[in-house]
Amino acid sequence: MFKISRRLDYGIQLMVALAHENGNQPKPTAKLSQSLNIPLPFLHQIGHTLMQSGLIKAMPGPRGGLKLNISPEKISILQIAEVLEGPICLNDCLNATEECSHNETCSAKVMWGSLQSRILDYLGNVNLDDLSKSMTSNN
Repeated sequence: MFKISRRLDYGIQLMVALAHENGNQPKPTAKLSQSLNIPLPFLHQIGHTLMQSGLIKAMPGPRGGLKLNISPEKISILQIAEVLEGPICLNDCLNATEECSHNETCSAKVMWGSLQSRILDYLGNVNLDDLSKSMTSNN
């Protein structure tokens, strides 16, 4: 079964929240945890990974918190996914470093490759600004 991990789902929600509503102001992690309904320790783990990648930064102090380090228009959902989960690969046969004994006779490889290509293309063309705007228009 194809399934988006909770880590990725929460990570995207966190990034959209940082892009939404005055994206220049740091947002306290406790408030983010509460408003997004993400357990605080898990939010800290996700935030740490996103900080290491340079997508967000932490601002210390009483008015501190997390904020985007890059403009939301320049952050694709694919970037976030690859930071949190690694490269997207639907099947081992699509990974260039893996050898598959069925490579020459596989009838499904073309289909999996096409699906993977479409997913990568779609996620690469949706950015945080797009999601933030869609959130505003849905409310």
